[in-house]
Amino acid sequence: MSKDGCRICHVVGQSPGHGQYFRMPSAITMRTPESFKHFDEVASSSKKGLTGQSPFSLLDSFSGTFFFALDEMHGICHGIGKQVWGLVCGKRSIPTSFHGAWINIATRSKYFRAVDWADFILFVIPTLVAERVRDQAARKALLDLVQTCNLLMSWELSAEEKTLIKTNLVTWNAYLEASLAKGEVQLKLFTINQHLLQHYPAMIEAYGPPRAYSARSVERAIGEYSRAIKSNSAIGINAGNIMLGLTQIRQMRVENSITTTATVTATTLLQYVDPSAGWPIDREGSNVGTDSDIEFWGPLRNRTFVDSFGGISCLPELLQKFYESKGEECSMIEAAIKTSRKAFVNGCVIDSALDHNCVREAHNVRLQVQVDENRNIGQSYSLVYKDFFGKVVVFFEHKLNNKRWPLVLVNVYAVRLVNSIPAINNGQMKPMVVHLADVKELVGLVKSDATINTITTTATTYVVWPELNRGPKLSLGSLADL
Repeated sequence: MSKDGCRICHVVGQSPGHGQYFRMPSAITMRTPESFKHFDEVASSSKKGLTGQSPFSLLDSFSGTFFFALDEMHGICHGIGKQVWGLVCGKRSIPTSFHGAWINIATRSKYFRAVDWADFILFVIPTLVAERVRDQAARKALLDLVQTCNLLMSWELSAEEKTLIKTNLVTWNAYLEASLAKGEVQLKLFTINQHLLQHYPAMIEAYGPPRAYSARSVERAIGEYSRAIKSNSAIGINAGNIMLGLTQIRQMRVENSITTTATVTATTLLQYVDPSAGWPIDREGSNVGTDSDIEFWGPLRNRTFVDSFGGISCLPELLQKFYESKGEECSMIEAAIKTSRKAFVNGCVIDSALDHNCVREAHNVRLQVQVDENRNIGQSYSLVYKDFFGKVVVFFEHKLNNKRWPLVLVNVYAVRLVNSIPAINNGQMKPMVVHLADVKELVGLVKSDATINTITTTATTYVVWPELNRGPKLSLGSLADL
C-alpha cells in the first residue's frame, strides 16, 4: 500500500517494517474533488497516492472523496471485527487487559463471512469478550467501539446517535494512542480500516447511514447471478436473460401468494385484524397494540386451561390476573382455549417451548408490559411500561366478553445488568400471561462459563438481540413488579 493510502485525506503512512500504518493526526487535510477530476492539472502534493484520473470523476453525480463510499460490511465486519479478535486471541496485543485462553476462530472455522464477524462484534464482544477484560478503561473503550459499530450498521440515525458515533470514535482513537505510548500495543494496530473508521462521521453527513449503501445490498444478487451465468463468450447477454427470468419468477410468486393467502383456513391460522379481537386499553380508553402485525400459526389444538403446560398448572389464576389488570369483567371464565406452537409478530416467527423439538431455540423474547410503578410502595395506581425477558411456554387464544384474546404464557426471567448487557439470574423465573402485542421481538441467549479469568463469579447467560446497544434505553422491570 502507498504511504498516501487514504483516498479521503492526506495522511502519511508509517512503516516500521512491512506494510503501511495510519495514525489519525489531530489536523487532517481532505482530498479535493479537483484532485480526482483534473488529475493532470493539480499540484503533485494534491494527488499523492492517486495513480491516475478516475473514470468515475467524469460522472455528473461525482461529488468528491466520499463518492467512493466506505463499506461497513467489509470495513467494519471483516476489518475491525477480525482485528479485535486478533487482540484477544492471546498474542502480543494487550497483555495487561485481556485474560484467558482463546481458540482462534479465524482458522478453526474456515473463513468467517462478513455477517459472521458482524455477529461477533455485536453479540460476542460485549458478552464473552468484555467479561474477560479486567482493565476498566480497556473494557469501556471496547464497549464504546461495539456501540459505534452497531450504530454504523443501522438503517436510521438520529442527531444524538450521530454525535455519539463521533464522540466514541474520538475516545477509541485516544485510547489506542495512549496504549501505543505505554507500549501496550504496536503501531501495526493502526491499519487502514482503523483509520477509515474515523472518517465515518463525515461520510454519514454526506450520504446518510452506511447500511443504506453497503455492499450487503448487492452481495446476494451477485452470488445468485454468478452461479447462474454459464456462458463464457456472451456473458452480458446471459446475465441480462437471467435478470429477466428472475424478475418473471418473482412476479409469479407475488401473484400466487396473493391467491394462496385468500384460501388459508382457520385450522392453520388465527388473525387479529377485526373488531372481535381483544386488546389492552390505555388511560384514554384507546386500544393498545392494534397496529401490531400478529398471527397464530398452526397446528392449532383445542384444549382447556386446567391442563398443565410446561409444568405450569396455575393458568386459570394467571389468566384471571391478566384480565383484572386490563379492567375486564372475569367472574365467569370459560375453560376452553386454542393453543398454537408458533406466532408471527411484526415480521418475526417465534416458537413456543411446548413440545419443542428443534435444535434452534426461537422462544426467548423481549416483552414490554404495563406495570404499577407504585405497587411496592403503597401509593396511588400508576401504570408504566417496563421491559422484561422471558421464555414462551405456549401461545393460546381465549374468548372473554365476546372478544378473542391472543395471549402468551411466558416464564419471565429475573435479569441483572453486566457491562450494560442484560444477564439472566439463573433459576429465577415467574410464570405470567401477557397479550401477544406485549411480545416485541425475538432474543438470543449467549452462555459463558465462570472462570477465574472473568469479571463475573458465576456462570452468566447474556440476552442479545439486533437492537442491543442501538435501540432506546431499556427500562428493566423486576419480578417484584409483576
